[in-house]
Amino acid sequence: MPAGTPKVTLLGGKTIAPGGTQTFNTSGTFTVPTGITKVSITGKGGSGNPGNAGNSGSSCRAGGGGGGGGGGFFFRKCGGPCCGICFSGFGGQGGPGAGPGSTFPSGGNGGGTNYNQYGGNPGSTGTNTAAGNPGSAGSAGTASSGLNYTFPGGNAGNGGSGGSGGAGGGGGNGGQKACQRIIWYCCCGNYACGNPFYTGYQGNGGTPGGGDGRGTNRAFGGGGAGTVNPGSPANYSTNSNNSGAGAGGTPGGGAGGNYGNCGQNATVAGAGGGGGGATGNIIYAGGGGGGGRGNLGNPGNPGNAGNAATPATYNCVSVTSGSSYPITVGNTGAQVTISWNPQ
Repeated sequence: MPAGTPKVTLLGGKTIAPGGTQTFNTSGTFTVPTGITKVSITGKGGSGNPGNAGNSGSSCRAGGGGGGGGGGFFFRKCGGPCCGICFSGFGGQGGPGAGPGSTFPSGGNGGGTNYNQYGGNPGSTGTNTAAGNPGSAGSAGTASSGLNYTFPGGNAGNGGSGGSGGAGGGGGNGGQKACQRIIWYCCCGNYACGNPFYTGYQGNGGTPGGGDGRGTNRAFGGGGAGTVNPGSPANYSTNSNNSGAGAGGTPGGGAGGNYGNCGQNATVAGAGGGGGGATGNIIYAGGGGGGGRGNLGNPGNPGNAGNAATPATYNCVSVTSGSSYPITVGNTGAQVTISWNPQ
């Protein structure tokens, strides 16, 4: 074999072009080596793009304010048999929390009117809002091409699921009646026994952010949570101007009710209503707690990754020796490889 001929082989007077391979990771041009007329081409498009994240759930409705505590009561018996007379006052009703739009969950009811009933009912919990919409799917991978063949890209990833809606704020708890046991007030002759001046336990504020009510000889409701700041608890006030109710949190929380009055409504979507104040006839009940604020929706979930493209091979592809052919390579993960045997 003659020396100095590395790219061809002399065999029986015939020139043989050697085999070879050329790989394209980016677009370019393939020039057919001299003497080559048949090649194989293997290629794949780029990987599919990931899906888009889901949308967040929307902000939710706040809980309603807690109801004011029921009025206290006592029984009186004179001269032997029990008269069975029940004295009762009324607790102020809790103000409703504000939802997104015009629908408000109701506040708790006021206190009971007879000795079988405890204090104020709790405020309603805010309604959860709907989940966010799912994200859109990503786009398919970009195709590669060469020698009149096309190699598709990978499938797109699915979009992420939407975030769950925000949970409703907790309703404030109603204040309790004046005591947990029957208090007898006896007036037999000139003697009196028992002490009717018991106060009830306050209602705790709803979560998050509702202010606690207070139970004392004048009972007041806690403030409803604002969308940012919590409501204030009621004060242990004996002021004659009945000014112990808790202020509503900002923005939008309803103020608590003073001494037997209703709590105020929330004024901003997502805020809680104020708890009701409470009073009884001689015996005083606890004030209701303010409603909690609504929670924000949860973020959406990320989209799924795209799929890698499936490679394909075509053999015995006719080419013209010495000619140039454009090769297009798709996005990330794409590749085109051309190979040929000795000819």
